[in-house]
Amino acid sequence: MAGAARSTRRKAACIGLLGVAWACATIQDPPGGPPDYTAPVLLAVVPDSGAMLDGFEDDVEFQFDEVVSERAAGGLETLILLSPRPEELRVSWKRTRISVKPREGWRTNAIYHVTLLPGVVDLRNNRLDSSRTIVFSTGGPIPDTRMTGVVVDWEAGSAARTALVEAVLLPDSLTYVTRTDSSGAFLLSEVPRGPYLRNTTIDQNNNGMRDVRESVDSVSIQLDSAAEHTFWTFAHDTTGPRLSGVSDLDSLTIRLTFTQMLPPGEAPSGAIQVLSLPVADSIREELAQAETDSLRAAGADSLLPDTTVQARPEAQDTAVTDEADSATADTSLVTRLLTERPKLSDVLYVRLESNLTPGGRYLLVARVANLLGAVEESQQSLVVAEPPDST
Repeated sequence: MAGAARSTRRKAACIGLLGVAWACATIQDPPGGPPDYTAPVLLAVVPDSGAMLDGFEDDVEFQFDEVVSERAAGGLETLILLSPRPEELRVSWKRTRISVKPREGWRTNAIYHVTLLPGVVDLRNNRLDSSRTIVFSTGGPIPDTRMTGVVVDWEAGSAARTALVEAVLLPDSLTYVTRTDSSGAFLLSEVPRGPYLRNTTIDQNNNGMRDVRESVDSVSIQLDSAAEHTFWTFAHDTTGPRLSGVSDLDSLTIRLTFTQMLPPGEAPSGAIQVLSLPVADSIREELAQAETDSLRAAGADSLLPDTTVQARPEAQDTAVTDEADSATADTSLVTRLLTERPKLSDVLYVRLESNLTPGGRYLLVARVANLLGAVEESQQSLVVAEPPDST
């Protein structure tokens, strides 16, 4: 009997150990089964797009053909755009379904847009790269209206990809949102007629909000049937640009770099002063205006007219291009638009009438405006290197 009891206890212990091992095991494909490389398929969205649903109280559901992960990068909330934008969005995961609803409930007599953005993944990290939008009404017909346009990142000189586009219906401040595609284009259709304030933002942290120092642009419109606009985004700083660096490119040319982009066109006379030290005698203001404009437009040290000393490699500007985008028709539109406006730069060049003195010390005083007209005065010193001792 004792031996039988011990045998029973050993069997129980083994079963317990097997149970623990089974509980800790990872989920894997069945032995011999084919690996899963297929992204989840969106089977249906409830309700149907175009539906008119008086008194609607249910969730909007996106239904998939397999279990999807609830751990999307940044959370499932980042994959949903709901317009008009609610005070708080509730997104629920239900294995093969994602449910969406404003926490305060659906408004009556409103037109809703619900967009599932690319990024849903299954349990094996296969990613769904397409998006889906439905439009429905909680009272009244859905109008046939369209807002279209292109968002240009003026500072970067490129199309603004995944930029945030907000259309604020006035005076109720109902906000309809969408994002640009890889070419900077956007479409916002089937929204109420009326006056709108349209805002665009380079949403760097992807939080769906306009933050301080993010590049923006805005326009007011009256929407009757269709409206189109090109947005030129840039950082709206209320303080002016300051000098961040100065360097002598050759014996007659100084390069000044600022903390912000400068407006295209003429710089005011006297905006830049070069003072010799220790005696603060002005040796020259900025270039003749026509020459300054040509240097700013060129944006390359190799085009500077003086050849006394070669420009240092580290001081040369690098043009930022995107060959992949230039190959597409949509981005060609942005490329064409960029040729119609001057390129922004945070650099000015000053050409002197007399040579800089080797070993000399100079004070650069700048008083320039940014794109909003805000002016700031700043100073930087420059020490000219002495030639190497030939002995």
